[in-house]
Amino acid sequence: MENAQRPTMRSRKLGQRLRAIREDRGLTLQKAARLLNRTPSSLSKLETGKRGIRRPALENMLDRYGLTDLDERECLFGLAKDSGKKGWWLRYESNLSSTTLDYISVEAEATSMNSFQLHLIPGLLQAKEYAYAVNACGICQGDSPDVEALTEIRMRRQQVLFKGDPPHLWAIVSEGALRQQFGGCEVMKIQLRRLVELSWLSNVTLQVLPFAVSGHAGLNGSFTTLTTNDLSVTLVENLTTGWYLEDPDEVRSYDVVFDHLRAVALAPSDSRAMIEQLLSES
Repeated sequence: MENAQRPTMRSRKLGQRLRAIREDRGLTLQKAARLLNRTPSSLSKLETGKRGIRRPALENMLDRYGLTDLDERECLFGLAKDSGKKGWWLRYESNLSSTTLDYISVEAEATSMNSFQLHLIPGLLQAKEYAYAVNACGICQGDSPDVEALTEIRMRRQQVLFKGDPPHLWAIVSEGALRQQFGGCEVMKIQLRRLVELSWLSNVTLQVLPFAVSGHAGLNGSFTTLTTNDLSVTLVENLTTGWYLEDPDEVRSYDVVFDHLRAVALAPSDSRAMIEQLLSES
């Protein structure tokens, strides 16, 4: 039996693909509903990500649509299986936007992450003290953020880097983010030491984009691309919010930008040396 749910990236992606398959068969929503013995309303909710679907019902749908491509079918089964997955982050629904909840759910399943940050240390690499100082600014959560809860969430998210078969995080951080004194000098010392420590992880590649690079492809702002077994999405950030790019061509555009950035950023060993130099000067 299908279940109502909050739309997620996976449920929207599943719905988009099912709608494309239906339209390729020349079926209107009403004709497809009759073919599947469903109501047009329930089919519409499925195609917009507002309703889940279990594997037997999805198999029946794909059979009736005549979809025989095994790879495509398995991809759709994977999207359906994980589209309504519940995780630890749902405990914090009152503290987080739906966009952030969606982001964390995909982050937890990511196989790789490419992150470029102009102004902040990437969230997965933040020390607790630094995260607290950033959250206390309220720059992303309004005038009165629950700093303790937001910091707890940030620390909980970082566990993804230490799980079995962890994702690979490739992070490019601007020199400005290393020098911005969130929380003061002592907090930044803790943060810089944390960066050095995490940079030695086999699943973390850390590069610094130095001030010496005058013009670069990331001038328009920070972004992160998450890749899982069944989708790739890019989160584009500004001061108060973020939005997802799910179209493959748009995601590829950010992949190209990221390739340009890592080509001009310092090598990982030189980046670590720069961070250690900043530590010695502080």
